[in-house]
Amino acid sequence: MRYRVTKKVSAIVVTVAILFTSVFSMSIFANAATSFSPRLSAPSSTNKYYYSDINVFYKYGYGMPNCTAYAYGRAYEILKTEPKLSWGNAEDWYGYNKSKGYYKYGQTPKLGAIACWAYDGGGGHVAVVEKIENGQITFSNSAWSGSNFYLSYASTSDSNAGGSSWWNFQGYIYIGDFGGGQAETLPITYKTGIYKTTDALNMRSGIGTGNSVLLTIPSNTQITVTNVKSDSAYNWGYTTYNGQNGWVCMDYCKYVGAVTQPTTAKPTTQPTTAKPTVQPTTAKPTTQPTTAKPTQPTTAPATTQPATKPSGSSGSKPADNLGVGDVNGDGYISIVDATMIQQYVSGQIELTEKQIAQCDFDFDGRITVMDTTCMQKYLTY
Repeated sequence: MRYRVTKKVSAIVVTVAILFTSVFSMSIFANAATSFSPRLSAPSSTNKYYYSDINVFYKYGYGMPNCTAYAYGRAYEILKTEPKLSWGNAEDWYGYNKSKGYYKYGQTPKLGAIACWAYDGGGGHVAVVEKIENGQITFSNSAWSGSNFYLSYASTSDSNAGGSSWWNFQGYIYIGDFGGGQAETLPITYKTGIYKTTDALNMRSGIGTGNSVLLTIPSNTQITVTNVKSDSAYNWGYTTYNGQNGWVCMDYCKYVGAVTQPTTAKPTTQPTTAKPTVQPTTAKPTTQPTTAKPTQPTTAPATTQPATKPSGSSGSKPADNLGVGDVNGDGYISIVDATMIQQYVSGQIELTEKQIAQCDFDFDGRITVMDTTCMQKYLTY
């Protein structure tokens, strides 16, 4: 009888231990599953999720730049395990997951979700939701035969999720549950000093994306930040570029070092009243000559390139012999034109028919991010 009691107690102890271990393991797994850090810059060439044979697209010769190779690698990076996503073309991803039942899916943006589009006439695109803040979705992308990495944006109310008119939005694939619209990110302390831009970066008249764009600073440009502030969404640095003072998003800058010489740039006090987000028709960039006349429609971003800019200046080339690319009509093809195409594709601005005709830089009959990429390559050489 004593033996039986001892055996029964041992069984109870073992059962409790198993339950505790299971609950503890599930708790760890649940905490890990809800952790999410957004990717806002390109992965390094040594990142195994994108540049090794664990990425099936890389393994079989379809690595980056490629939207599917990137999205597959990003999903692998988020989950830390092989994702059950399609190995086929981008336009097949949504239907494949729906038929297999691997992940939940729907039309509402969520962190870490794979956004899927199919093009009219064939083809498609996939991107990853990195941020959902203040009614705006931030996607990370790659483009076949184009950019290894870029960010795009869309309103949460846009049924096409920022896609162009010939893109048909299929939906989101929810590879995990990472909470609501706010990403869990590690705190980053920015300081004054010398930085280098990691992407084409808008300089704004104040702190926040609702302020007007003064000009666009090209990627890989060194700037000096003399003051740092933040709002609910981003960190902002005050700097000077081409004689214009303003604020830039520090999330797209890489710290180089401290300022070795004193700077005369000082941040201006922001007015208490909000500025309109659309530039008035009489507004001119501070670096324009007094005789220059704006040719852009009222919704187009301001450009700092005067009509008399000499050939061979950094970031621009004469447009006379090319026929397309001069979107802002200043006689040169520059990073400003490339930025306008990207903003048009993502639905941030509208262009006139004449400007749209200048956007098809790769002559494929469509206006896509590939036109921006080709233009950037053209300006590099």
